[in-house]
Amino acid sequence: MKLGRKKQQKSKIFELSQSRKGQVQMTETIAVLFIFFVLIVFGISFFYQYAQSSYRAEQEQLLGKRAIETTLKALFIPELMCTKGDAEAEDNCFDMMKVRHAIEIFNESKLVYFDTFSFSKISLTEIYPGNETFVLYDFPKNEWENSEKTFFIIAMKDETKGEGQPHFGLGRLDIEVYS
Repeated sequence: MKLGRKKQQKSKIFELSQSRKGQVQMTETIAVLFIFFVLIVFGISFFYQYAQSSYRAEQEQLLGKRAIETTLKALFIPELMCTKGDAEAEDNCFDMMKVRHAIEIFNESKLVYFDTFSFSKISLTEIYPGNETFVLYDFPKNEWENSEKTFFIIAMKDETKGEGQPHFGLGRLDIEVYS
């Protein structure tokens, strides 16, 4: 009888050790799965941060490119450029008579010039001999987040101030593009 009891005890111990081994294996599996999912979450978080910063950098680069394009369009728009006798354009020069009339035209036809200048503000500041400022175009974007400013020095030709000869001044073209 003692042998039978010992066998029963051994089989119970064996069953208990088998169930404990199963519990340990189950715990190990759960721990491995937990670590795996934690690593997945860290990977997704890292990728999201990287994608977000990459997107911001690309947006800033595109805004800078658009600012340069708008500056070039404003510099070479025929409505403002100085012309020589045969309608040949002078580089980096604005005719002040044209500027004064263009302000009215730009304000009346904002949607026409929106295709050219988009959301931006273009102003001309006289540096020499005076300090007058002309806002040529102003179409700000509602709730804008970023803006890029560019500046360009130009000559300002004014036929009304000179006596028989055009009067030249120096000005700064300020362009602010919104995104």
